[in-house]
Amino acid sequence: MTASARAALTGPSGPALWRGVLGSVLLTVSGFGAGALPVDGGPAVALGLPGATFGHGELLALGLCWIGVALLLTSWLALGPRAVAGRLPTRDAAWATALWSLPLLPAVPMFSRDAWSYLAQGAMTAAGVDPYRYGPEANPGAFTAEVSADWQSTATPYGPLHLLLMRGLVALSGGNPDVGVLLLRVVVLVALAGLVALVAAAARRAGVHPGAAVWMAGASPLTIIHLAGGLHNEIFPLVACLAAVVLTLDRRYAWAGGAIGLAVAFKATAVIVAPFLLWIALDRRRRSAPTGPHPGRTRRPLAGAVLDTAVAAGAALAVFTLATLAAGTGLGWVDAISVSDRVINYLSAPTAVAHLVHAAFDTPGFEDVLAVARRVGRVVLALALVAVWWRHRHHTASALRGVMVALLVFVVLNSLSWPWYHVWVAAFWFLARPGPRATTAAVGVTVFLIMGIGPNGSTSLYSPVLVGTAVVASVAVAWWWWRSTAATRAGATAVRTPSPARDA
Repeated sequence: MTASARAALTGPSGPALWRGVLGSVLLTVSGFGAGALPVDGGPAVALGLPGATFGHGELLALGLCWIGVALLLTSWLALGPRAVAGRLPTRDAAWATALWSLPLLPAVPMFSRDAWSYLAQGAMTAAGVDPYRYGPEANPGAFTAEVSADWQSTATPYGPLHLLLMRGLVALSGGNPDVGVLLLRVVVLVALAGLVALVAAAARRAGVHPGAAVWMAGASPLTIIHLAGGLHNEIFPLVACLAAVVLTLDRRYAWAGGAIGLAVAFKATAVIVAPFLLWIALDRRRRSAPTGPHPGRTRRPLAGAVLDTAVAAGAALAVFTLATLAAGTGLGWVDAISVSDRVINYLSAPTAVAHLVHAAFDTPGFEDVLAVARRVGRVVLALALVAVWWRHRHHTASALRGVMVALLVFVVLNSLSWPWYHVWVAAFWFLARPGPRATTAAVGVTVFLIMGIGPNGSTSLYSPVLVGTAVVASVAVAWWWWRSTAATRAGATAVRTPSPARDA
């Protein structure tokens, strides 16, 4: 491991890796003044520096934070042209993810207060208060005090494994929210390591360069800032879904089903991935079907794939049922999913359409317009997901592309969308073999998304100045990217032909 890190840090990727480390350190330090601080003010107040959390101190922290974000972004971009050309070793992309994430270990939650809500939900479960019926305010205590006022009365939409994990972390923390956050960050970083390993494994099996896949999924500022920094629980079902894909590619269908069961037991988003595993299983059956004079002696590919999928579905149901029984909270989270409708931001297409219609026609009652737009959006989303699933039925590469497209459709058409939802799309991006124009757009959108949320979790989406700045930055980076990858477009698409020698 030491030799691998030394090779990465002293090789062509070294300057970018070191710059990203500095950016991550700045995020951690600045978070003590401008992050999603605990109610007692956090480390700065404990060290006798309360001035760092307000006034000029907070402004200085904000400045340092955005410098850190810029350093992370430019470091990621510096590795990008080599990644899409198939010349970035997987080792370098993996070390970028690790080196840019580990300095955040002592940080307060960044760019979101959701971590405090997660732990409060765990405390509720431990106290016997149903988090699917009540908000954190129903269980007063140290963890509840840290929850944003917007979510004090809101039930949780997350599955039973989320509650079990948070309950365990709360128990290990000894009732201390700061210790709870530290423990949660350790678990998130372990899961992030799993994400890197699984993305690389899936890329190798899919015949795309794993260095590019890890660069987009693990080293992306979206992942570093919102998963390692924001501690969002997206990481857990995402890792389980990636495991399900790898296991299906390896024809280990029962284990793949178990992984899907784990994923859904964290968050319902995981069900989007599951149907595409049928097409992968079918392709595997077709490839192994006999071609001799007696093919009828072996089960037909479609029948075999359906049987494989049934085994996976049974395993998924068993795992989900066990998780639900262990949590002891029932299926109330299914009804609680609708609580996300309380959030309004235009990263969701139905919400954006509602804003446009309300502004263009000066209609009374924005809430009524939004309700109609979201109902229409749900219908369109359901139809689109079915169409994407059917359209990508032909072979494994098509199915993997379908997973990415379906996730993209979901984050765009869902009633609610946040920047960290797009990490799902990033994780499957290069498995889908996108074209250069699509990747250029993805890089530009990444810039916009990381500028959409402030370090304390406040949204920047309704500030004309901040949004205008984000749009200009996104366009400028996309233009730079297009020019920087011109040589790759002119030659072969090396990202699709992994080289074992380069991947050492």
